[in-house]
Amino acid sequence: MDSKPLGVAVIGAGYWGRKLVGEYLSLSRTKDVQLKYVVDSDKRQLFSVSNQFRLARRMLEIDYSKVLNDKTVAAIHLAVPNEQHFPLGMLALESRKHILLEKPMALRMHDALKLARRAEEESVVLHVGHIFRFNNAVREARKLLVGGAVGKPLYYQLRWEASVEPPENRDIVFDLGPHPVDVLNYLSNEWPTQVLTLGKSFKRKLPNREEVAQTVAEFGSDVFAQISLSWLYAGPKNRGVSITGTSGTMEVDALNQKILIYRRDTCKSHPVKPNNTILSMITHFVNSIMLREPPQVSALVGAMTVGVLSAMRESMKERRFVPVLGD
Repeated sequence: MDSKPLGVAVIGAGYWGRKLVGEYLSLSRTKDVQLKYVVDSDKRQLFSVSNQFRLARRMLEIDYSKVLNDKTVAAIHLAVPNEQHFPLGMLALESRKHILLEKPMALRMHDALKLARRAEEESVVLHVGHIFRFNNAVREARKLLVGGAVGKPLYYQLRWEASVEPPENRDIVFDLGPHPVDVLNYLSNEWPTQVLTLGKSFKRKLPNREEVAQTVAEFGSDVFAQISLSWLYAGPKNRGVSITGTSGTMEVDALNQKILIYRRDTCKSHPVKPNNTILSMITHFVNSIMLREPPQVSALVGAMTVGVLSAMRESMKERRFVPVLGD
């Protein structure tokens, strides 16, 4: 292992970028990691994050190219608006930087595949921020499914709902949808063969700005799934997964990291040790670079997720079942 600390830059100092800054600073206390830069084009954001974490002035930067040209920076965590993921990600890969790219990987599957290919050509790590793969409740649910806790899975129900102000210039399928789509793949080890999605822009009443969407996804193994997405849900924030099988139903609360298993008239709680999913994700990213740890969120997973999201969006437009990846 290199004796020098792994230099990291966080690109984007918004809500999520600030969370990442805090976790990289925390990780630097136990790992050989150094947060070198926080980058944002908005000086007010940089000033705010600097005050929050008492960062040195030299760590604040508005010029992305300066960071790319800094040889002490080996890794970049991109937390920028979705439409910037592909162009800024490609620039980082061309500069031979390791990348953790927030979801969605790109807005088009062929762009996601271009990123994956470029990472291979440059021999650098490219991870995608599908954070729920690092959620201990979701991880434990996968182990339970493999162990036959509810028998053969028949259908999945996933609810990603909350009452939030819709993010500017974003639709719910590409902004919130990556999480349940990825969780579904992680738990089932499959990708849908076709999807049917209905969505609506109730609040903004604009095309491609849906705040609510409902999806039915079919799989080749005679299994189907329902995905409910909403920014208008007035109840408590929900990140729930329900798996019904031939011998029971498993309810996974990914937000509070709890699991219940129902069998006929019985209900049993399965123990889960909650974890800090952000810290687990970035620790894995660092270990993949420094210790060559096999990736848990590969570029291929990121690209396939974009393919499913694209089919969901096309289905909304066409109001019909749409094959995933032409299958």
